[in-house]
Amino acid sequence: MNTETTPQVEYVTIDEDHFEQRIDNFLLTKLKGVPKSMIYRIVRKGEVRVNKKRIKPEYKLQIGDIVRVPP
Repeated sequence: MNTETTPQVEYVTIDEDHFEQRIDNFLLTKLKGVPKSMIYRIVRKGEVRVNKKRIKPEYKLQIGDIVRVPP
């Protein structure tokens, strides 16, 4: 029996604490230990999305944005 759990996609709703923060810097704090080059790669590949849309690493978060964070 396989008891491993598969990492799930996480959805984060942005509040005033992360308002106007760049998505790349937000992901650096959210995904501790992940190299910055990997963060840029997953953003460019479209694995990270904001409000179901692809974004650029310099995108600034707005209150109420829903960020899709891959496993």
